[in-house]
Amino acid sequence: MNSVCKIVGIAIANVAALATLGTGTSAAKDQFVGSTYADASAKISEKGYTAVISTVVGDQLKTDDCIVTSSRRATFAPTDNFDHSKEYLLALNCSAALAHNGQPGNSLATPQGREEKKVLEKAAKYNDNPETCVANFDLCKKFCDYHEGKCSSEVMGLF
Repeated sequence: MNSVCKIVGIAIANVAALATLGTGTSAAKDQFVGSTYADASAKISEKGYTAVISTVVGDQLKTDDCIVTSSRRATFAPTDNFDHSKEYLLALNCSAALAHNGQPGNSLATPQGREEKKVLEKAAKYNDNPETCVANFDLCKKFCDYHEGKCSSEVMGLF
């Protein structure tokens, strides 16, 4: 009887712990978040799937330049004679990377806005003084390649 009470007590304690703390979740990193629509849709196509835009916020960027904010495989039942099992639904943010002069975008109060401001400042430093790229060629080339469109044609001509 005493051992039965212990077993029941342990079981109740475990149930209470699970109810209080939860069982945990398994969340995989969204592989397309932070990519441009052009990059994400290219990767999706390489896998044999189709990129479908599910939601768009903002209108300041061309669709290919919009940033993916979430993605998921389509899971709805086909009701239109099309197979949706090979589709990825992408939510896009098409606001400018940084708000300025009445144009919407990320605020400097956000981490994304502060990061974009740093990128713009570094690009301005390279664009105003291309000779700094000659002295730091690899670093400058890596920056300009990664931040496409931020470096001037004069700086890009060094590569």
